[in-house]
Amino acid sequence: MGTREVVTWHDTFDEDAVRIAERELARQHEEDRQRDRDRRDRAKQERDRREKQEREAREQHELNSKMSGLRSSLTDGLKTYQVGSKTNIAKQGIDHVNIAMFGPTGSGKSSFIQIAEKVLIGKTTVITQSDAKEGTIILLEFLPELNFRLFDTRGFFDLNESMHQELDNILTGKIRPSQVIVRDEEEGSLPEGQAMRTGPVPLKDRMHAVICLLGHKDPKEYSDKMKNIRASLKEEGYSPVGALAFINEADYVNHDKRESLMVKMSASMGSPRDRTYAFINHLATETEVSAESAINVMDILDTALIAAEGYIKVQQQREKYAKERAKPKADAAAMSIKDFIEQIGEEHKWDEKKVNSALQLLEDEDIYDVAGLKQFWDDVKPKLSIGMRSAIQNALFPK
Repeated sequence: MGTREVVTWHDTFDEDAVRIAERELARQHEEDRQRDRDRRDRAKQERDRREKQEREAREQHELNSKMSGLRSSLTDGLKTYQVGSKTNIAKQGIDHVNIAMFGPTGSGKSSFIQIAEKVLIGKTTVITQSDAKEGTIILLEFLPELNFRLFDTRGFFDLNESMHQELDNILTGKIRPSQVIVRDEEEGSLPEGQAMRTGPVPLKDRMHAVICLLGHKDPKEYSDKMKNIRASLKEEGYSPVGALAFINEADYVNHDKRESLMVKMSASMGSPRDRTYAFINHLATETEVSAESAINVMDILDTALIAAEGYIKVQQQREKYAKERAKPKADAAAMSIKDFIEQIGEEHKWDEKKVNSALQLLEDEDIYDVAGLKQFWDDVKPKLSIGMRSAIQNALFPK
């Protein structure tokens, strides 16, 4: 009987096959785990996306509601604006405020004007932008339906410093709305048949506020060009309002970048930082006007009205002082001693006690008119205080 071969499990065990099988199982297990992780990640991303959308929608709704209230308040105030309602100035025949807009071609003036028109009067003017370095331009007037006007001189800052005189002619009202300004060999002149105003121009016909408008790439470039203009505006009593028009929405929404540009804009234009605003040039970006841009444009106009009334107040005070200085003064020699001493006391802010003491002293010396005081001045002056003696002597014997 033959011997049967006994086969044990370790005789048929293939270690390589087992290792391959184990690796395959591990791979499948890892793939299953990775699919599970990917599924959870996708679910989380979708959940986060929905939550972000919902949060942004809520925030936008809140912002729109807030801006709607602000916009309503601002626009109602602008639509119903009356001269004197900001600072309680005397109207003196001024029934509307004139606001000049200056800025280079393509700076966003047309966008600004159209936003203002759309919000305030519900219609817009088709404005053809052009390069005004040469040829002719027109001093354009906008918003005549309201108690303030916007005036646009296109391409102004594309010109050199010789345009300083043109700026002055516009601000002082020597160049009037709808007049054509010829820019050729004689900068800032008027064509034949159009007379420039001469002599003093009534305050009501001058520009009362200035909005300086630049594109957000311009501030550094125009800083040097603005040097003389800044000085001129300051000398004339204008506090310009700055407007920075963005053509890149990403730059506009970047708070740090926008603030940096706003500071540069403020320095370039000479407008205080709290009177410098930004908006998106919707014509250049070919986008709809955002609520925030509309609010900022309304803020610019509102601030310009405050600046305008401040300018009017300063000019009214200057005119008042000029008239007072121009008044013929009475002949001091013919004045009574009482009127003479009271006039000196008013000029030097003496109190009633000091005025009366001077009058009493002169009465004790039997001096009742200025001629007598001049005659006996050497006898009287030692009896007066140093301050009183100096004031009376300067009035008696002006240099």
